[in-house]
Amino acid sequence: MTTTKKPSAFGVARAAAPDKDAAHSKPHPFTPQLARQVAAAPPKLSKDAAVTAFATRLPPDMQRMVKTACAQRGIRIQDAVYEALWQWLND
Repeated sequence: MTTTKKPSAFGVARAAAPDKDAAHSKPHPFTPQLARQVAAAPPKLSKDAAVTAFATRLPPDMQRMVKTACAQRGIRIQDAVYEALWQWLND
């Protein structure tokens, strides 16, 4: 029994991969799902970007939680707020 090659949406026909290999292979970078994820991601904010002051008041316990979470992840609070607001605006 010969294996037939499956047509590919990206122009290169490949032999059908066994299931165990499919789990370890990376998806093509131009698949619609990955393209939507990249488009939905906030633009990177450089450390020297011109920013406008934005003040908000948080309860002290919540501010402490945000500071701790940012420290654990190794990111700036400004970046965390930026990403959270971007995500909130695009929902």
